[in-house]
Amino acid sequence: MPQAAEGLVLRGPRLADGRVVDVALAGGRVAAVAPAGTLRPNAPGDLVELGGYLLLPAPAEPHAHHDTALTASGAPAPTPLPQRVAEAALLQLGHGATAQRCHVAVGGERGLAPLEAVLRTARALTGLAEVSTVAVPGRLTGLAGADQRARLRDAVALGAAAVGGSPDLDPDPAGHLAEVLALADAHGLAVDLHTGAADAGWLARLVAAARAGGGW
Repeated sequence: MPQAAEGLVLRGPRLADGRVVDVALAGGRVAAVAPAGTLRPNAPGDLVELGGYLLLPAPAEPHAHHDTALTASGAPAPTPLPQRVAEAALLQLGHGATAQRCHVAVGGERGLAPLEAVLRTARALTGLAEVSTVAVPGRLTGLAGADQRARLRDAVALGAAAVGGSPDLDPDPAGHLAEVLALADAHGLAVDLHTGAADAGWLARLVAAARAGGGW
């Protein structure tokens, strides 16, 4: 005889291992997983028949650009930045991505406005999706990189969750990496590097330096 379950019951989905089960959801969490046909909801309206559809954990989007999303050629006229960022995050959430890592360029003409928009959206989606931010600067080395170094520090102070870097695009890749790692280490943040890594030796040095810097 089916066992009563609180909350929503998903009847008959197929898991990744091939089992067909019933799943009870309560309080926003999986409350029970049982053989198909053995759980029944307390209210008839709390039953969803899935009939063998594949049920997986929510996917993650590890590399999004919400600040530049929906601006491709042929797209509708660009909407205001905050609205566009929110729409991009909601589109990802609508496809099931409850964890989204957004890489935000902080070295351009718009300054920190894109990062501010993404952080605002992240706060608005608390409880629905975890939107984390990577602050991605331009050149960081030498006199030419002074403004970018300051901008990156400001991005971290604003609330960026990770320090980004593109050492391949800097005239001094090793110096660029050192700046990124030092800032991340000082604030206990993760590091997210963009690199073509065409040289296996350079990739090995990147990994070794990142691990030694404590920001990997």
